[in-house]
Amino acid sequence: MADIFVAPKKNGKDKIKPSNGRGVIEPHMNIMSAFSKDPKGISFQEQGKGESVILFLRPHFLTNFSWILFTILLIFLLPVITILLPMSGVTFLSSPIVKHFLPVYIIFYYLIVFSYAFINFLTWFYNIFLVTPDRIVDINYYDIVVHDVSETKLNQIEDVRYNQSGFIPTLFDYGNLYAQTAGERENFEADSIPRPKEATDIIANFIGGKE
Repeated sequence: MADIFVAPKKNGKDKIKPSNGRGVIEPHMNIMSAFSKDPKGISFQEQGKGESVILFLRPHFLTNFSWILFTILLIFLLPVITILLPMSGVTFLSSPIVKHFLPVYIIFYYLIVFSYAFINFLTWFYNIFLVTPDRIVDINYYDIVVHDVSETKLNQIEDVRYNQSGFIPTLFDYGNLYAQTAGERENFEADSIPRPKEATDIIANFIGGKE
């Protein structure tokens, strides 16, 4: 896994310089942000000396709605079932064996629910698309033990475009970004990112500047 959210080490003599002429220090990027231009305090494992991150992208937080809603449903499902089953005439819950192991069943059930929510959160949190002045880094996180990190130089990008379709993506301004590479190299995709047009324009400007 490429290390991210790690600010470069500074020695005691380093000072934080203001980010504009008014003497205002720009704060670090919100760790939950899905779109950040020129983020502060972000670095990754293969980052070169003097190489800065100009664009940080991950799926729009709204894409988490389905699994969050399902998790809430699962949390309240067990108490509801526990209440309704005795009312329906089912008597197995009153048996001594069930009563004895009921706390174990409940703990096991909620561990499964927690694991489901935690894995879904990590999948969103670590699916990251980074753009630097030199390259694109695409981090795809599938589960705790499976992830894929790929990158390409910006001068190998032939075309960059975005797709935004449907009422919800249009309303909340998120969509898919595609970077087409030269030859037989794989294409790079950033799915369901916020402000896809702005992200596409930023990458296109850097590609044009390197031609």
